[in-house]
Amino acid sequence: MAYQPRPILRAAMIFSRISFKLILIVGISLLGMIALVPIALSTLRSQMVADRQAKTQHMVDVGYGILAHYQKLESEGKLPREQAQAAAMAEIKSLRYDKVEYFWINDMTPKMVMHPIKPELDGKDLAGMKDPSGNALFLGFVDVVKKQGAGFYGYLWPKPGFEQPVGKISYVKGFAPWGWIIGTGIYLDDVDAVFRQDAMTFGLVCLAVFVLVLGASFVIGRSVTRPLATITGLTERLAAGDSAFEVPYTNRRDEVGGLAKALAVFKDNAAAVGRMHAEQQETKQRADDEKRKTMAELAGRFEASVQAVVRDVFSEARAMQQAAQGMSETANKATDRASFVATACQQASNNVQTVAAAAGQLSASITEISQRVAQAATVADKAAADGQRTNDTVQGLAAAAHKIGEVIDLINQIASQTNLLALNATIEAARAGEAGKGFAVVASEVKSLASQTAKATDEIGAQITAIQAETNQVVGNIESIRATIMEVNEISSSIAAAVEEQGAATQAIAHSVQEAASGTDQVSQNISGVTDATAETGEVAGLVLQSSGRLTEKLQSLENEVSAFVAGVRAA
Repeated sequence: MAYQPRPILRAAMIFSRISFKLILIVGISLLGMIALVPIALSTLRSQMVADRQAKTQHMVDVGYGILAHYQKLESEGKLPREQAQAAAMAEIKSLRYDKVEYFWINDMTPKMVMHPIKPELDGKDLAGMKDPSGNALFLGFVDVVKKQGAGFYGYLWPKPGFEQPVGKISYVKGFAPWGWIIGTGIYLDDVDAVFRQDAMTFGLVCLAVFVLVLGASFVIGRSVTRPLATITGLTERLAAGDSAFEVPYTNRRDEVGGLAKALAVFKDNAAAVGRMHAEQQETKQRADDEKRKTMAELAGRFEASVQAVVRDVFSEARAMQQAAQGMSETANKATDRASFVATACQQASNNVQTVAAAAGQLSASITEISQRVAQAATVADKAAADGQRTNDTVQGLAAAAHKIGEVIDLINQIASQTNLLALNATIEAARAGEAGKGFAVVASEVKSLASQTAKATDEIGAQITAIQAETNQVVGNIESIRATIMEVNEISSSIAAAVEEQGAATQAIAHSVQEAASGTDQVSQNISGVTDATAETGEVAGLVLQSSGRLTEKLQSLENEVSAFVAGVRAA
């Protein structure tokens, strides 16, 4: 099931969009404009009322000027007061502005002096007249004039031709020479009617502005968000490795055009990086091929050198094994023959009474013993020579093992240099940053291979050390064999001398049986020594044979290790 973001996260994603932010800005602006509408309308109405009040004040000043004109005529004596007042009232009574607005005059009593709309009020005391709200309006006029000389006063009064009182604000001003108060006013319902018309017009204008701003905001938002969405999608494709597209909006001169141009630069850089990566891959492949070629050549030379050494050691080991086998067989034969001679001597001792009768036979037997002893001496000399050759062979094996150790040192040096090169490659790859990551992996693999090479050479060194130890042991054993063979040679010489003495004694055997018996005992004892010596020689030969077998096994193990190492190097 696909992951569905939680409502809070979805709301956060919506709120983070540029389109929402643009709508939010426009919405706040429109809300601010809507909030300013009542203030503007209230200000408009207040201004309309103020304009009307200013107009009424001006009109009262006009009427006041008429009264002043006629009062001047009175003061100059051109007109009597009654005539001047009548003329002034007649002129003011006929005045109209805004088609229906008029002037009235009352005195400070208050008593109506002249009212053009309601002439029935002329001459009446107005102190008790009140509007529907209980306001004694004419007393209010008098009070304003007494306090300020002139001013505005609000009250209820019917419009001309109507009976229903409506709100009205009048401006009254006192004319002191005659004790009159002249005034005129505006009806608030007229102001409200004009205000409603203006408010309707203002509302329509605001609505038109609202629609215009909303439409313009939508168009502007679309002109921003749609290119941004397109550029965002192309950026995501570029991040995914897809650069097969053309970047639009690069000819625009606004921020979107700058962003599109930057994306085009990123695209070109990504293509350049791709080409550089391909070149790096090609360079890496060439380096790998060169490395494999070098390692293969090195492995071939190493394998040929080691195999030559191993073949030489194998040959020497087989020769030593054959010599030890021959030595063992010779020792067995010498033992058998010594046992045969001992039996013959024993029989001679038992039959010493019949020696005289068998002197001829004894002489022949002694001659045969002399020949056998000569053969034993020859075998001993040959064993000594074989021991010397075996010793030389083992010394050659030790020298070969030392040469293999030098080869191992060379491999260790190569592994150290390879490890150092891998470390330098790792440092250069780290400097290269993202572009050197692949090369860093190769350097790490080369470093690992160098470590494996060092480990394999250490194991081979351990095997060579074991071979050297076995070789030293074989050298010691061969020295022991040579000493034993020399001792056998000495014994054989003693036997030869004894046989010669026995031959002389045989010539006189007829004269002294006791001397023959004594000589027979001496021969029996010497033959026992020969038997022991030949048995010891057989044991030593067996040890040499076992050592040569172990040496062969070690050489086989060395050959296997070298083959595995060479295979690993070639596989790298």
